[in-house]
Amino acid sequence: MAFGSLIQDERQERKVKSLFLSAIISVFLFLLIIRLFYLQVIMAELNLRLSNENAMREKLLIPPRGQIFDRNGVVLARNRPSYSICVLPYKVRDKKKTINSLCMIKDSMGNAVFDSTDLMKIFKKAQKRRFELTRIKEDVSLDLVSIIEEHSMEIPGVIVETESRREYTLGSSAFHVLGYMSEIPENEFDSLKELGYYYGDKIGKAGIEKQYERIFRGKYGKEYVEVNAYGKSLGPVPNIPRIDPVPGNDLYLTIDAHLQMVAERAFPDSLKGAVIALDPRNGEVLVMYSSPSVDPNIFSLSSSLRSQNWGEIATDPNLPLNNRAINGTYTPGSTFKIISALAGLESGKIDRHSYMPTSCKGGYRIGSRVAHCWKLTGHGPMNLLGAIGQSCNVYFYQVGLRLGDQLINKYAYMLGLGELTGVDLPGEKVGWLSGEEAYNKRFARRGWKWTTGLVLDLAIGQTQIVTPIQLALMVGGVANGKTLYKPYLVKEERTASGAVVNQRFPEVKSMLNLKESSVATIREALGNVVRPGGTGGRAAVPGITVGGKTGSAENPHGDKTHALVVTCAPVENPVIAVAVVVENAGGGGAVAAPIAGDIMRYFFSETPDGMRIVQELAIDSVSVRKLNASVSKYNDILAGQQ
Repeated sequence: MAFGSLIQDERQERKVKSLFLSAIISVFLFLLIIRLFYLQVIMAELNLRLSNENAMREKLLIPPRGQIFDRNGVVLARNRPSYSICVLPYKVRDKKKTINSLCMIKDSMGNAVFDSTDLMKIFKKAQKRRFELTRIKEDVSLDLVSIIEEHSMEIPGVIVETESRREYTLGSSAFHVLGYMSEIPENEFDSLKELGYYYGDKIGKAGIEKQYERIFRGKYGKEYVEVNAYGKSLGPVPNIPRIDPVPGNDLYLTIDAHLQMVAERAFPDSLKGAVIALDPRNGEVLVMYSSPSVDPNIFSLSSSLRSQNWGEIATDPNLPLNNRAINGTYTPGSTFKIISALAGLESGKIDRHSYMPTSCKGGYRIGSRVAHCWKLTGHGPMNLLGAIGQSCNVYFYQVGLRLGDQLINKYAYMLGLGELTGVDLPGEKVGWLSGEEAYNKRFARRGWKWTTGLVLDLAIGQTQIVTPIQLALMVGGVANGKTLYKPYLVKEERTASGAVVNQRFPEVKSMLNLKESSVATIREALGNVVRPGGTGGRAAVPGITVGGKTGSAENPHGDKTHALVVTCAPVENPVIAVAVVVENAGGGGAVAAPIAGDIMRYFFSETPDGMRIVQELAIDSVSVRKLNASVSKYNDILAGQQ
């Protein structure tokens, strides 16, 4: 009995041990199955890619970005070859060793090329996108490329990539027109990835580069290249077809490169403001310059130099990134008297011979307020032509009272003030036209109400807010008298081979249909302003009848007024209209008019359109010689830049 019990106990013990062993084996088998499932199902795509890329790698072929040209075919933005040192994280076997090896590399002067702290940050960031190239150092020399290739065995996963960088031939002259490019920020990449962008791509960030990004970009191609264990390319994989990239299209602008540089050089150093010139016959923008400006080529520098420059630009209180030509807002000052005069002529409430009841004695009383004229001794009695020529405030105070805000603003809107012009650039501001309804709405929170006396300020342009491009549109439209055209910058789109894909044609913004008598009176008055002795005399062009109006606008941020001038020529049938605003500079005739004059003199002396007008008008040889002599300084400067 005892013996049988002993046998039974042994069997029971063996059974327990067998169950325990089976359980252990089952657990191991279960873990093995889970691991196999993880590797072959969940991680199948990753492991397949790792397996394939031990022998080959998909290489993206970046398309050449479209170039930018001026109206005469002068290159404004092009691409230059560049080399970057990149890391492909999944190929890096030992991160610490790779970083140490890179830190040992020195340039021709014996200085270390890489910094260990920076490399640690880059490698850590790169781990988030293990199968995508991350730049370590940009725009490096061929010498450094050779050194990296020589040490390829010591730094697996570190690769030299050939790419292109943007080059802007005019530098700061055309920054606000062309814009610049920058690498896509990490926080924006995921949304742009859906549009076909890749990690590390650059994108237009301002100006034409941003507005027409889709046209410039082209389409990526791809090919498969054989790689060794260190990630180095051994050439294309046979029998796998290559998909060639499609280059981006080129754009031809309406601006004139030389006129653009003239505007920059004519603009006073250290002062802020803007210059805009356009063709009132079709809306083509000939010049767009904003000061201060930035050399866009700094955004194509290596990341370290770019960051240093960006820090200075971003903290500059003068806001050099702002395109003041389209988003700088200013009171128009006396340039707005053109609108007040036009409203009076069109409505029949005044004519060229009209005198106001009260002659100018330096001020005008309305209720308890005395509104002053800029000439404290007064202008005496004068008609409309004299009032425009002398820019008499007292005369236009009374014009404002006679017409009212609604009638004046009717013509302001008609001529493009107080609303977007629609120019093909991002960031344009709308401005604001004062008047009873607009004023009460804008200042409702302050409890301010429109009063009759405010129309005095409106009539002389001291309450409205406009942009320089609106002012250029306005003066060209008044002198044109028939049609206001929408301003634009892109004239033509072409493929890389030169085939025209798309053309921009003039687009009517509004039909003016002004009375011939009204237009003739305004033209005569504007011509008087720019004649010798007029306030805009420094904008004169030998042999050409120039019309214009100077102004000094109130400035809440400085002691001096803003200097303004609007001009057009030939005034009887204008082919160019110019607006200049110089901040905190004083009188428009002294500061702004010379800038407009330099631009127009160069236009009529050196540009195809301008010279054709000179020939058509059969200008006498003496005037032509004077005209050519007046731009010789610019010819010398520009010749050295070509």
